[in-house]
Amino acid sequence: MTAACACGRRATRAAAAALGLAVLLTASAAWAGDDLGLVVDPVRRIGASLCVTYRVERPIPPALEEPLLRGMPARVYFEIGVWKHRAFWFDKLVTAYRSEHSVVYDPWSKSFQIRSGAVLPRTHSVPDLDSLRASLFRARNLPVAVVGSLDSTATHYVSVKVVIRPLSTDDLDDIEDWLAGTDPDADTERGLPGYLMGWAVNLSGLGDRSAFEKSERFVPASLPGESTPSPPKP
Repeated sequence: MTAACACGRRATRAAAAALGLAVLLTASAAWAGDDLGLVVDPVRRIGASLCVTYRVERPIPPALEEPLLRGMPARVYFEIGVWKHRAFWFDKLVTAYRSEHSVVYDPWSKSFQIRSGAVLPRTHSVPDLDSLRASLFRARNLPVAVVGSLDSTATHYVSVKVVIRPLSTDDLDDIEDWLAGTDPDADTERGLPGYLMGWAVNLSGLGDRSAFEKSERFVPASLPGESTPSPPKP
């Protein structure tokens, strides 16, 4: 590689880093303190399962759309708990689930890449922000417990917590390695360098956005049973 090419590549990376840093700094006000609009519907009994439906109505405010489309990665966590209400003591957590998802816009495929799971990650892509909202921030009739595993006459409720978090420096390295697996030019450096990402987060105060909501209380024995939907005929 000639000295001129090397200087050109360094200049390009520096310009991209400066642009990415500016995007992160201007996004901080929109990121912090915004209402996510988490809604948890009443729990339903479908077959032998208790199921919950929830949605996050405002996961991505308008001011954050551009940073995400320019490649600012994020991680999304969901924590779902089934609780037994106790009148004169702390409520008891009966069972809990946690899921995590890494999200980043890939300019090569012009789509959002979503990697779900930590142990055996699964990756899929969606074409735009509306598809990202529909794919990641809504769940319908998600099974959370087997009816027979709960005290049938006790009062229960389901809690849902969502956390949207900008990636740390270590996370950023992981994302870059992940995307490099499908990158047609794996030697090309792209995006915001890890040390600048950390600096930007510290300067801007960019931090977690989170919401926590509970379902209505219910008694398993009092829930009307619904049959499990039959699969569509071929």
